[in-house]
Amino acid sequence: MVIIIKKITILCAALFISIIFSTTTGQAAVETHYVGFNDQLLDFSDVQVINEDTKVPLEEIAAYLDIPYETEKGNTFIRKQDLEIIYNETSNITTKNGTPLSSVPFVRIDGKLFISVKFIATEIGYKIENFPKQKTQRIYRDDWIRMSHPEYEIYLNQQLKSKQTQTKPGKATIYLTFDDGPNKFTAVNNATLKKYKVPGTFFFLGNNMKKNSSIIKSVVKEGHYIGTHSMTHDKNKVYKSANSFINEMNEGTKLIKEMTGLDSKLVRTPYGSKPHITTAMKNELIKNDYKLWDWDVDSQDWKYTDKQSNQIVKNVKVGVEKAFKSGDKDIIILLHDRSQTTKALPQIIEWLQKEGYTLKTYEPKQHIVQNFLYDTSL
Repeated sequence: MVIIIKKITILCAALFISIIFSTTTGQAAVETHYVGFNDQLLDFSDVQVINEDTKVPLEEIAAYLDIPYETEKGNTFIRKQDLEIIYNETSNITTKNGTPLSSVPFVRIDGKLFISVKFIATEIGYKIENFPKQKTQRIYRDDWIRMSHPEYEIYLNQQLKSKQTQTKPGKATIYLTFDDGPNKFTAVNNATLKKYKVPGTFFFLGNNMKKNSSIIKSVVKEGHYIGTHSMTHDKNKVYKSANSFINEMNEGTKLIKEMTGLDSKLVRTPYGSKPHITTAMKNELIKNDYKLWDWDVDSQDWKYTDKQSNQIVKNVKVGVEKAFKSGDKDIIILLHDRSQTTKALPQIIEWLQKEGYTLKTYEPKQHIVQNFLYDTSL
């Protein structure tokens, strides 16, 4: 009995020491944490909380907040207006306009560079609002119209509840979607889809449609769905106001009607709906009976060359497998009408067909809700 008690005591002590050690060494918290931006909840591939400081991948938050950065010879540079932040990985020292900081806003985890949400947001002129119950930090600015704290808390509860709902695993339906056409690469992608007898969904830019009527006719002839991707794809024009936003969508769908005879109510907004679409813009979409599609899998094809097309294929495979394992039954893949995508598309289709996925085009009567706003009315 004495021996047993001693063993139990030793085990308890070891467990206690382990808990204390993991806490004091600043390991990431087990709970899932979130980051919001104005009236939305952002999606990050990973959120780490280290020493009570929320950190997210630099590459991802830079895209959301439009932060220019570059990495060279072990240094990461962030330069915006009069601000210059330099992080040196060897010394683990961060400087701001030449002055070393006592804090540690950067950290590399599993090869990915993370940055403190509070640090980068405040440095470029934003404020931070905490929602402890929802484990969420909200980035905002005083001069922007936004939800009040109570309103945003209600919104958070709804979104987090939605995130917890998952469907049972099963073979999924795939929707191949192509942005930024019509152009000469649209014609190549259209021919590839025809070869493999696969339908697609194209989101055309109004300004490109005006000079590519023959390509549009060939896309329609093959039975693909056409939605609008705005007229200009100019962030400053599209998101200038709720009025300019809806005008870009209305003009795009009007042009689709004039050139194809089809009534299209599906839109994909430039750069995706998050974080650019405001509540007012969303209300305009609903008022005009639009449906909004973002995506589940980002091929990131825009960042590669023709010679790097295999990386596009890899991104799609990894993204689809991840979405499928999470229980996603309707997987929307983001592609573009670009040269490198035409190189990757045959391999993507062959892999999807080999794996047993069903490929479809958008069907208005069987609309699939997929938007970063988590709004079922869209």
